[in-house]
Amino acid sequence: MEVIRTIKPGMPGSRRFQKHWGKNLVAVRYRRSGNKLFTTIEIVVDERDQSHPSISLNSVHAFKRMQLVAIPIAFEEGALRAAAKRNQARWSAQRKVWVMPYSTAVTLGVQSRVVEGLAEKCLDVEMLTDY
Repeated sequence: MEVIRTIKPGMPGSRRFQKHWGKNLVAVRYRRSGNKLFTTIEIVVDERDQSHPSISLNSVHAFKRMQLVAIPIAFEEGALRAAAKRNQARWSAQRKVWVMPYSTAVTLGVQSRVVEGLAEKCLDVEMLTDY
C-alpha cells in the first residue's frame, strides 16, 4: 500500500479520530492500493520508562524474577500452601503472607495476588537469595 498523505493530530482530516483516541493518536494516513483508498491511524498503545542503554533487558528481567513478593494464601488453600513451601516460600507470621521470589509466584500462578511493597515490610522472614 502506498501512503498518499499523512496528517498530524489536530489537522483537518484527523479530528474525528482525535475525538476517539485523544492524545494517543500519532497520525492519520491515507493509503492507496489498486483502485481502493484506505484510511489508517497510528496510535500509542503502551508507554513505559526506557532502561539505561548499558543495562541489558535480560538482566532487568532476571532482577525482576528474583525480587521478593508477598502473596496472601488462605488457610483453606492447603495444596497451594504446600506448593509454596516446596518452592522455598517463607511464611511471615507478622504480616500473614507468604514471601517468595516473583519467579516462584509465576510458577504457582499467583502473580496476580502480589501485594505491592509488602515483602519489604516482612522483617520476620529470612530468605535465601541463591535461587
